[in-house]
Amino acid sequence: MEVVTAIDSPSPRNTQTAIGFIGVLFLLSAATAFPEIPSQAPAPKTIADLRLQIETILKDTGTPGAGIALVGRGGPIWVAGIGLADVAQNRTATEDTLFPIGSISKSFVALSVLKLQQEGRLNLQDTLRARAPDVEFANPWEATNPIRIVHLLEHTTGWDDSTPHEGEWDPAPEIARREGMAFYPPSRTSRWRPGTSFSYSNLGPGVAAYIVENISGEKFEDYVARTWFGPLGMTSATYFGTSGALNALATEYGSEGHSIPLHFNVLTRPSGGIVASPRDMANYVEFYLNRGSFRGTRFLTTAAIDRMERPTSTYAAAEGVEIGYGLGNYATVWRNWVFHGHGGAVPGALAEMHYLPHEGIGYAVMINCKNDYALYRLEDAVRTYLVGDLKPPSTAPFGSVGDTQIAKYSGWYEPITPRNERFRYLESILGVTHVTLANGRLYLSDLTNGKYAYARVDGRVYRRLDNSRSLVLVGDHTDGTLFQTVGGPTFRRMPTYIACLKLGFALVTALLMSSTVIFALVWIPKRLFGKLKEAPYFGVRWDSLLGTLSGSAVGILIWEASGNYYARADGAIWSGDWVRIADYVAYGAFAFYAIRGLLRALRRRCVPIARMVWWHSLATSLALTVWAVYLCYWGLRNDLT
Repeated sequence: MEVVTAIDSPSPRNTQTAIGFIGVLFLLSAATAFPEIPSQAPAPKTIADLRLQIETILKDTGTPGAGIALVGRGGPIWVAGIGLADVAQNRTATEDTLFPIGSISKSFVALSVLKLQQEGRLNLQDTLRARAPDVEFANPWEATNPIRIVHLLEHTTGWDDSTPHEGEWDPAPEIARREGMAFYPPSRTSRWRPGTSFSYSNLGPGVAAYIVENISGEKFEDYVARTWFGPLGMTSATYFGTSGALNALATEYGSEGHSIPLHFNVLTRPSGGIVASPRDMANYVEFYLNRGSFRGTRFLTTAAIDRMERPTSTYAAAEGVEIGYGLGNYATVWRNWVFHGHGGAVPGALAEMHYLPHEGIGYAVMINCKNDYALYRLEDAVRTYLVGDLKPPSTAPFGSVGDTQIAKYSGWYEPITPRNERFRYLESILGVTHVTLANGRLYLSDLTNGKYAYARVDGRVYRRLDNSRSLVLVGDHTDGTLFQTVGGPTFRRMPTYIACLKLGFALVTALLMSSTVIFALVWIPKRLFGKLKEAPYFGVRWDSLLGTLSGSAVGILIWEASGNYYARADGAIWSGDWVRIADYVAYGAFAFYAIRGLLRALRRRCVPIARMVWWHSLATSLALTVWAVYLCYWGLRNDLT
């Protein structure tokens, strides 16, 4: 149920947990970056061309099957299933095959709230306390900045995302939604003032769904089926694993090609539990293209759909920015085209649904494996076909950058709105960003994205030169000097010396760890072949090496944990309790060898040992010990909250 948010700017989200230490960052960043789309692929001119290109992409990327829907205001242009719905059974995908649509489900929560607002039964500005007083949550700013329904849908509550505790829980038999929300209330704690900053959380829409239940008097899933699925002709769309749904469902596959069971009965079902066919999704896209109307029947006003597509509860929105994450609907920029819609991901499946409101064209793409690159290429092919020879919209001209304005915001920043609080300790290092002014441009530099130039659009709003990302220099200084990326994190300025300490120590640790491994490739063979005699100081070398290796293992475990929403879903071994056991072993070994290496180095300072070897071992063990204490502090902090 993850999503890559709207017009996201230099964010550590893509690589925030790739490592436990910066030394591994560069390898993982290179490994996870998308390769370029093959340049030899011509733009498809016909449906036959597009189908052939899709089949080629599926084959090239090892993707079993896909569901495709191309839509215009007048109805479907092309709806199809391509490839295999199930590899073992050799079952082909069709336009009626069901695929999980993940977080696209959130848009049905937003539609339901807008429908009730249109009927005068609630308002987006209603407070959570007033509409669901029985829901436990903590908001230190409730007196001045209460959580409102709009915040639940625009991800501006300041709440954490779902924890592993919630992601793993799949109760049987099913429990009531209110009982499910009582499972882990600490997740619903505002970490900054609600209604100021975006941070994606699967919890908000679930609470909004509970409010829909309270007002409608129906189970949320039943309300959606009656109000949306039925009237829109989405006859096979469902939240439940009925026999009919299971027979039509595509088998989901993990990254290693193993099948993954789909969990229907999860706590965050309103946020990502729908399965739907390409035929269903074609009707859904048509509804948006007709601005709340479907084949002669109006369900929502045009103004309601417009509101759905526009964010209102962030610093950026307050500065007049109208693109970003709205009500279960976000904007993405592709070759100057601004698409609206949503994406979704569950273990073993990915989906995207996007449309161009003014041009009256849209699409849905669904695949039954977790292959981001495959989806990336499929979307590019579909979008290229849909826009055809249409002229892309022009962009607003850039304005001049005021030296005085930039001078107020130049400096070093750190991200302060992490999606997962348990990874704040890494984001605060990997997300360190430098803001500078040069040649009339604002420049952002960070570890994971490099250096990019932004030009002023208006006021304090800036846009990257390729028009792909935007940011706002926040005028409200209540919480410090801030800039906010549109659809992404908020950053706060910090003292230069703090930034230098963070980056410098991370870099030094990376160099020490790398050199420890390199040195080991020299002295271990010498020791094995008798060219180096055993000596008391050998333990110093071994401890720094074993500390480095166990620290790298910690980094890999953090990477795996961050990329798997359902900790037990993607395979039988690398999941659930096995991950926790591996965590404890790796963390324990890391702390043990780091501290023992430091103590041994201090005790051996007077023994006959090459000074370079001693100083290197001491520095490595000291750096690893600092990291071990840092990780231990954050680990205990997360376990206690």
